[in-house]
Amino acid sequence: MGWVFQGSPDKFDIDDYLSRYPALIYWRTPRYAQDIALGDRAFIWRAGRESGAVAIGAVLEVPVPRRSVLHPEALSDDRWFAERPNPDEAATGIRIDEIRLGIDQNMVPRELVKSDPDLGSTTLIRMPNASVFRLTDTQTKGLERLWGIAASAEAAQSIQEGERRLRAHYVRERSPRLREDKLKQFRGLHGRLYCELCLEGQHSRYPSALAERVFEVHHRAPLAAASTPVRTTLNDLAVLCANCHRSIHCTTDVDTNFRLLAEHFSRS
Repeated sequence: MGWVFQGSPDKFDIDDYLSRYPALIYWRTPRYAQDIALGDRAFIWRAGRESGAVAIGAVLEVPVPRRSVLHPEALSDDRWFAERPNPDEAATGIRIDEIRLGIDQNMVPRELVKSDPDLGSTTLIRMPNASVFRLTDTQTKGLERLWGIAASAEAAQSIQEGERRLRAHYVRERSPRLREDKLKQFRGLHGRLYCELCLEGQHSRYPSALAERVFEVHHRAPLAAASTPVRTTLNDLAVLCANCHRSIHCTTDVDTNFRLLAEHFSRS
């Protein structure tokens, strides 16, 4: 069984919510609360001008009143532009496996879903004015296929084993909103971009059109080590060049690698 959880960016800042809570989110569930089960496939769908599937995961907590969820710190009620939800309203806990907020990140746009023979007739396409949509097994597999999940069990297993660490690195550390906000803050404080470890500067060797692309943001406290959802602030991030960032993540001992690099460059 699969579900599509839809939200409108006019009413709720979906992109920011996914960026700041990349491991677990809660979604208001005004219907199907009795049918949603643990482990069901879950897609997050952004309505509006750039509509489509922007995240994939699975149901981690069946619908319960918002006041009773296991991790209330992940509700993020402050992201609502419209009236905030009632604390007695049901919410589903969703484990997020991957986030793709734009076409350049390979989100699944509505037009692609609409043209798919398995998905074009779904209520998601025909009558899209709802928060939760049920998918049949065939439709679930169809949307997984558009997302790029391998069809065979063997290939799917290799994706889970081979990509899990990469997803923690890409989704949790490189969400576009956080990167853009952090670089803007850093530039405002220091007048330019540079790596906080090796001090490589924005204009030292790269052409101006490409210089900013060299810099990435790194979580000082790795999200993979967190046992509960963590709200990320700009102070939790460091600006690094791509070389230093990759060196930090060359092994799973991220904290030690960061410290070794910092000590190395302090002696240089």
